[in-house]
Amino acid sequence: MNLDPSNPALRVAPGDQRAVAHLVTPYLFLTGGWIHTQLVHNRSFRPVVITQATENETVFPFSPVYNLGNPRAQDGVRRADPLWTLVSKYLLGQFPAEPYRAIYEREKVDLIHAHLGWEGARTVMTATEPKRPFVVSFYGRDAGMLPRSAYWRALYTRLWKHADRFIAEGPFMGETLVKIGAPADRIRVVHLGIPLEQFRFAERSVPPGNAPIIGLIAASFREKKGIPFALQAFARIARRHPRVRLRIIGDGPQRAQIEQLARGPELAGRVDLLGYQPPAVYRAELERAHFFMAPSVTAADGDSEGGAPVCLLEAQAVGLPVVATVHCDIPEVTRENQSAFLAPERNVEALALRLDDLLSDPARWPRMGRAGRAHIEEEFDIVRQVERMNEVYRELL
Repeated sequence: MNLDPSNPALRVAPGDQRAVAHLVTPYLFLTGGWIHTQLVHNRSFRPVVITQATENETVFPFSPVYNLGNPRAQDGVRRADPLWTLVSKYLLGQFPAEPYRAIYEREKVDLIHAHLGWEGARTVMTATEPKRPFVVSFYGRDAGMLPRSAYWRALYTRLWKHADRFIAEGPFMGETLVKIGAPADRIRVVHLGIPLEQFRFAERSVPPGNAPIIGLIAASFREKKGIPFALQAFARIARRHPRVRLRIIGDGPQRAQIEQLARGPELAGRVDLLGYQPPAVYRAELERAHFFMAPSVTAADGDSEGGAPVCLLEAQAVGLPVVATVHCDIPEVTRENQSAFLAPERNVEALALRLDDLLSDPARWPRMGRAGRAHIEEEFDIVRQVERMNEVYRELL
């Protein structure tokens, strides 16, 4: 089969688009912007969202979204009894199938794409009667942490049997899927992508006078994000670089620890905790910054990036030099010693050295920025990655 996107036989006229049901709960968690990006940039297939709960709808506008967890919905789809939904979800490990199948029929769905392994495990049986192709994308905790549980291993065994394709965002994630039981011949690597037109490139240089040099972190305050290691590394080099400030977008369970580190004697007054911010504010912070940090680690419970944080794509797209860790697919989405300096996980001394290397040689910043932008343009443009996902769909249709 010729899967070349230029093949006229593969072009779908707008009125004849085949429908893909995208399953994700909730639609959409605040850090799930990459899923919304996939939906709104697909011009070859018609996406339909089905979820058990909705949130952040104004941040990620999309239609149609069927919320099967809303008993008052007036869309003509009969919901399952809420008590039965809970029993089925936790005891049987699956959501009741009939409401999904009713939507598949109504929307003439040809293929189903579940986002995150746990969503796939709980919905894969909705695709069996009648049989529809079923694709599952894994993103991190669903591959690294959940399989430690016997309950989830059992659900994943069913998923491996019935799903047709398993999507990994990079080769490290692909290898992880094989280790937890996914059939290797059904795994496909499709990078996440970003809309490059939303991220304006600019070379970085030291600001004039006594203006601050700004480092940026954008991450939830969870163990896998490694923010405490970044703060400890910054504290080690803070006196050598008195103009540097660190701004952190995010929040979460490690907030108390992060606040305590930020108040330490070396960092007091030099760390700004901004909380979660909407996309427009986040992009403005990217443009304001001079470098970006992503010190990700594998958490004690197995949680990890799985692939790599999308913010690394965005940071390189705007021209920011990066300091990060050798973690999961971070070496795949950066170019070590070209767009990024990488240190081993949890190694504060090595991370401090890499940060010091960057701050001590600002003449490298423009070159690193250009290398990062070129890498993102070549491999992580959303238009290209959506087409690669579409090729996976076409394998099954």
